[in-house]
Amino acid sequence: MNRFISAIFVLLCLYSIGCDKEQLIFDEILFNTTEHILSDYFVKAIDFDSEGNAWIGTFKQGLIKYDGVSATVFNSKNSNLPDSLVIWDLKVDHDDNIWLGTNGLIKFDGVSFEVYNTSNSPILEDIVWSIGIDKHNVLWLASCRFREGGLMSFDGKNWKSYIPENSPLPYNSILDIVLDNNNNIWLAMSETVGGACLVKIENGYWTIFTDSDLGFQPYYFGDIAVGRNNVIVLSIDYSLSSSWDIARPNIILFDGKKCIINNPVDEQGNSLGYVGVMNTDSKGNIWVSMSPGYAKIAVYNGQKWYYDGYQDISFEGVFAIENDPLDQIWIGTGKGIYIIEQN
Repeated sequence: MNRFISAIFVLLCLYSIGCDKEQLIFDEILFNTTEHILSDYFVKAIDFDSEGNAWIGTFKQGLIKYDGVSATVFNSKNSNLPDSLVIWDLKVDHDDNIWLGTNGLIKFDGVSFEVYNTSNSPILEDIVWSIGIDKHNVLWLASCRFREGGLMSFDGKNWKSYIPENSPLPYNSILDIVLDNNNNIWLAMSETVGGACLVKIENGYWTIFTDSDLGFQPYYFGDIAVGRNNVIVLSIDYSLSSSWDIARPNIILFDGKKCIINNPVDEQGNSLGYVGVMNTDSKGNIWVSMSPGYAKIAVYNGQKWYYDGYQDISFEGVFAIENDPLDQIWIGTGKGIYIIEQN
């Protein structure tokens, strides 16, 4: 059996923010230690600037910059960010501006915060769930509610809106956005349970993929990411379902023509449970949090799923998974971030 991950980590104890030694065991593969930082914070979103600094969005605890040694927290005490701010998504653009998807859109240029909402901009709704940034540094925003709003693009000066009334957008609700390796925009959309579809925008041309194209009817989409060979990876969200049927599609791979179901399973092919948060790393490996409580982690390396069936750590709910410039995996939880090093 090939080993996907094996490493002995050097733990740097950062006393100013709290750093604990932990142990993870994925199948027969051992993570001897991982870094646990910012344990007092509820982490919702993570991204990295060109200098390798981590920018972290929290649930009502401000915006955090972490440089690997110390953390700077921006909140109501030192900025115009309100204490009630929930940061749903966070992206760093090519100029190292920080963009926050929250009650509207917020830009941080390193000096000041600029707020865009329906009172001072053409933004469709006072909510931004997801942000994508294309190779031209244009922002793509999911600014929507149930049957309201839709997709927006913003180049820093000009806004464009896409709603069902003025575009091929099939309905309003966009759950997640990703840009693939060819700069195509992909939207995971779910207006209602059983009403999910996938949208691709390529050079202004729209393609809508419904259940007839995917080969099954998705219950409700969760996250979308880009995997190996530019294949789109999607998770299915069953949190609204009253049925415990873990054999249903949880992870799907879509190459633009056909859809493959790739649920997390153990060596005997038994399901590991429902998928919560999902993302891919720079190698295209798929990382997911697993039920119950989305407090365990599994990873697919293109051949098999590795999972933490013997893990000592029970993550305090996983809300973000990101890959940093050093190919370390950052697991954002309800009590800080776990940093997993890869070989």
